[in-house]
Amino acid sequence: MSQITVKILTVLTVISLSGCVAAPLVITGVGVASVASNETTGKSITDHAVSTVRDQDCKIARVWNDQPVCQDPTLNKLQITNTATRPSSVAEIQLRYR
Repeated sequence: MSQITVKILTVLTVISLSGCVAAPLVITGVGVASVASNETTGKSITDHAVSTVRDQDCKIARVWNDQPVCQDPTLNKLQITNTATRPSSVAEIQLRYR
């Protein structure tokens, strides 16, 4: 074989093998991002993508609890209402619980 052929085969081998190395790195990066997302928000990257597309609160794991995957996002929001009562003072609490 000539030196040019050897160099071309070497370059082609390196280029073809680089795809084998890059795929696990990409998959690992996506896996780490998914774990981080799940730990911080309770939803995977897929859940966030589906929620964005559907414009709802979607979590695929709800299937295991016989719940719908997507829910109305207003159902999970805490609504604070004014009860028009004033907070108790320390003295009032102490008198109440003596």
